[in-house]
Amino acid sequence: MTRKARNLITFVFSTAIVGAVGCDKKDESASTVGAAASSVAPSVASPGAAVVKYAIDVAGKTTIDMPAPKEHIKADTSASAGELQVDLANLANSRGEVKADLETLKTHTFGDSKDEKQTEHALTWLEVGAQTPANVKDANRWATFAIRSIDGPSATDLAKVSPEKQGDGDVRTVTLTAHGDFLLHGHKVAKDAALELTFHYSPGAPAESKPMGIDVRSKGPLHIVLADHEVKPRDNLGALAQNALGLLGTKVAETADVTLDLHASPAP
Repeated sequence: MTRKARNLITFVFSTAIVGAVGCDKKDESASTVGAAASSVAPSVASPGAAVVKYAIDVAGKTTIDMPAPKEHIKADTSASAGELQVDLANLANSRGEVKADLETLKTHTFGDSKDEKQTEHALTWLEVGAQTPANVKDANRWATFAIRSIDGPSATDLAKVSPEKQGDGDVRTVTLTAHGDFLLHGHKVAKDAALELTFHYSPGAPAESKPMGIDVRSKGPLHIVLADHEVKPRDNLGALAQNALGLLGTKVAETADVTLDLHASPAP
């Protein structure tokens, strides 16, 4: 084989390797973005489950914590929605979804007027700001967690949990981990949520009674990766603000820790 032929083979082989590596890197990058979705499928208990339905109260709150090297952003949302389908005799059969209204998001990073501008920027990045087109805002308004399965409940049958006095009533408390789909900004990813559920009863209510309400609180934060949901600097029309991309990882953390503080009442 001539030297020229050997050089040609070496070139072709090297190019193929580089191309393959480039494709792998591209695929790996693409896989970090959650599946595009406009909604999540309903989370419904199995037909054999004897569930009681509870509606998430509208005044539910989420707290958002985003520590970055140059700025520690703190925020919250103040409106919620959703429904829980609770199997009181076998909590692992319970299903449902909880939703946070992103239009109510406000930051409390500075404790002064600078929070107003930061809130405006946050809403623009999420495409729910005042100048966002109505159809886009409506599509992005809700962050939704749909429960697909439950494991590790501290108790399965709520009637067997010893009640404790709290205020003017009794409560039974259960911890568990909910697995499901989390939808934010048009992208869906699998997510786990460690939760504490507090079931409220009237004083001395029989063990088999239906709770008068349920508190749903995080035992640990949901860890949200902004890149999974393509949350990036944008202008009021939704176009990427290229000159502001450097803010990610410096002034704006690439992740957000979200905790839930919700209440549910018996559904009508």
